[in-house]
Amino acid sequence: MENLRDSIIDYMKVHGENEELFLRDLEQIVEREGDLVFPVLLNVFTQLDFNKTEAKEIWNGIIKRRLEMNEAMGRQVNLLTAICDYLLTVRKSFTHPKMVEMSVFENVEHISKCDSLTGLFNRGYFDEALIGEISRSKRYSTEFSVLFFDLDGFKSINDQAGHLAGDLVLKNIGRLIVNEKRAEDIAARYGGDEFIIILPETNKANTLIKAERIRQKIAELPLSLKDRNIHITVSGGIASYPMDSQDGSELVACADRAMYRSKSEGKNRICLYSHDKRRFVRIDFAGPVQVDLVRESIKPMHSNGKGKDISYSGVLFESRTPFEIGEQLKIHMPIPSNIQSMVLMGTVVRVEKFGDSYDIGVAFILFDGKNRKEIISYLKSRGAANPEVPL
Repeated sequence: MENLRDSIIDYMKVHGENEELFLRDLEQIVEREGDLVFPVLLNVFTQLDFNKTEAKEIWNGIIKRRLEMNEAMGRQVNLLTAICDYLLTVRKSFTHPKMVEMSVFENVEHISKCDSLTGLFNRGYFDEALIGEISRSKRYSTEFSVLFFDLDGFKSINDQAGHLAGDLVLKNIGRLIVNEKRAEDIAARYGGDEFIIILPETNKANTLIKAERIRQKIAELPLSLKDRNIHITVSGGIASYPMDSQDGSELVACADRAMYRSKSEGKNRICLYSHDKRRFVRIDFAGPVQVDLVRESIKPMHSNGKGKDISYSGVLFESRTPFEIGEQLKIHMPIPSNIQSMVLMGTVVRVEKFGDSYDIGVAFILFDGKNRKEIISYLKSRGAANPEVPL
């Protein structure tokens, strides 16, 4: 989003008073970026926030108004004049507007909302953006995810190599995040060695893929200071709206808890937040686990996974592709004691990346007496705990 804003401002500076050239180049940006351009464009001119549909309608109204004013006055009317007239007299979005030179405003705004070291947004701006994203997602019934990063062992870098080394790490990670995120993503430095990203209209599975790419690239950063090589890794956590929370502070706390789980499990990894607390018992399945993704009015997606663990209330298997938290699966499990596979229904409650595959945890939701008896019998033979005690 910020890159798009910068592009629009750059075009305005390049073309100066030649607004026809600016409008021509703007059409090319719209062809490339789509309707996402319009809310950014109007925010540059007015500092007002509109969704894509409203912004496109307003911009088209402004262009039409400018043509009408050109004809009525017999001369070219400045684009800013048309914007002010339209928003004051037609749309009535303005009440008491104040004029200020753009370069002055942009400089002051940049200082107020950005972290000077990393170039990312600061925490204050992030908090406001999160409120806005929740409001937008409620209005349009969409989801989004929050990705929380914390540097591993950053204090030791400061202590052993000095604060210049620490600053070098933070600057390079900030630059890497800017290069890896999408235009619509909002990335901020949340604390001393913490980074956080809002990913609009992105579910947990897709956020995990993006997070893994960033994590791997950070681990591969070639950093050095005064002939001293510096290696840094990050641990991350992901939480999604509205699944994990509909409150901004709690949503960040969920991502934070998932990040600390990454720390506790060995660092340099990404964990998804989940309310699930199950423990699993490791077993050897008799063959591959067949998985069907269950969705209404959609042809089931078939996938094979490698069985790993099972409990009285869920199963853990290895998959080459991720599933989304909350999705329902039909699972064909080849239990060694059975001639035929056991078929169960479950909900995905856990997704974790390990190497080139994913660990998928599923809680059973359809569990008939026969299948339950088979699993209890098998787990008892493996020395599992009392089945009446939830695992």
